[in-house]
Amino acid sequence: MKKIVPAFLLALLVLLPQAARSMSFEDERKLAREVVTSLDAQGLLVEDQEVAGPVKMLSEKLADHVRKPIYAFNVHVINDRTVNAFTIPDGHIFVNVGTLLFARDLDELAAVIGHEMAHAQLRHIPQAYEQQSQITAASILGVVLGALAASKNPQAGAALIFSSLGGGENFKLAYTRRHELDADDFGRKLLESSGYDETAMDRFLSRLGGITGGKNFPEYLLTHPTSTNRLSGLSPDAKKPRPDGYYWTLQAGVAGVLLPPEEGTQRAQAMPEPYRKLALAMIETNRGRSADALTLLAGVNLPLADTYRGINLALLGRKDEAYPLLKSYGGTARAQMALAEILEGRGEYGEAIRALLSYQKKDVKVDYRLGILYEKSKRQTLSHVSFARYFFKTGKRPAAVFHIDKALEAKQDLEPGMEDELKEMKEFMKKTETK
Repeated sequence: MKKIVPAFLLALLVLLPQAARSMSFEDERKLAREVVTSLDAQGLLVEDQEVAGPVKMLSEKLADHVRKPIYAFNVHVINDRTVNAFTIPDGHIFVNVGTLLFARDLDELAAVIGHEMAHAQLRHIPQAYEQQSQITAASILGVVLGALAASKNPQAGAALIFSSLGGGENFKLAYTRRHELDADDFGRKLLESSGYDETAMDRFLSRLGGITGGKNFPEYLLTHPTSTNRLSGLSPDAKKPRPDGYYWTLQAGVAGVLLPPEEGTQRAQAMPEPYRKLALAMIETNRGRSADALTLLAGVNLPLADTYRGINLALLGRKDEAYPLLKSYGGTARAQMALAEILEGRGEYGEAIRALLSYQKKDVKVDYRLGILYEKSKRQTLSHVSFARYFFKTGKRPAAVFHIDKALEAKQDLEPGMEDELKEMKEFMKKTETK
């Protein structure tokens, strides 16, 4: 994960608009785009489908049971090890990797996400804007990013938070007690209607508050103030965690693709079979030990195991064996990259492009490969778009600007939304450019 640079953040604070007395839905969308763009540019968003996929599946199940939703909820995973989750306007919810690791089953994770959906659906942040006119969009972003910086460097994080507040001394990221009680009630009802344990948040918070014996509360408890009786112990009807296959697949994904190999291996040892072997196989794949990964995957009957069988067979040059597995189980960017390479080798550029489209803008390697494939297919404008995305996310600004300008010269060939995307990237780079 890239280090958050203070100069970058301080420059970023000036590009966001001042908050008005009331916040329209268009204001929310604009703020959300800028926040997501800034986090993405810092490499903080986890796009790996081994992790993001199960979280999205859970989130969609919850969203299906929100009555008359006012947002199309978007749940993002932040590559940060603290236990935290937060909501910004326009229905964007962020869950830290630390929360995924701390949750003991999907019910607890659903409780956290459902609680954040409540804050979004009930429009608690826009209400704060209306109540405190001195709050700016910059101050919210400063608190969010400052909290992430604080997890690595507490002194730097505190400085960023204070500088972003800029006189709004009464503003806190924490919700009011009324907001919290409303979100509690909404979240419990949402869990129940979605088939999750409605007591899961009680045990999650009780365990989280017990980490430090009630002192120096973790960030999630500071930003979500709770009553003393909720932290004093479990409710009488609280159930025990019930981790299932979906939960263990998510844990295997986190251990296999996000954690350092040594830690991932250690965590894998505590997983039941076949998820232990799956996690270890992903770790061996990342180490370049494809033969060892295939040995671990022998007899593992899971879709993600078939995905990684295909990946490793392709890495070993056994493309005829890899192809059917990748076609049927290519549910990750890495698998689709392997499939696209096979198709490209056959000269099937169009099929190779189609294999990667679901992962454009989510994986820098995919964007780079699409740039090459579009170029080979004589679709130069789309090639420039893909290269612009790649160089923007990898911090190579002159190259990104070059490809943005080239793409905009032939904007009649752009797909819907691409022109706005390119202009937003260019504007972002301009306003955050170091003087």
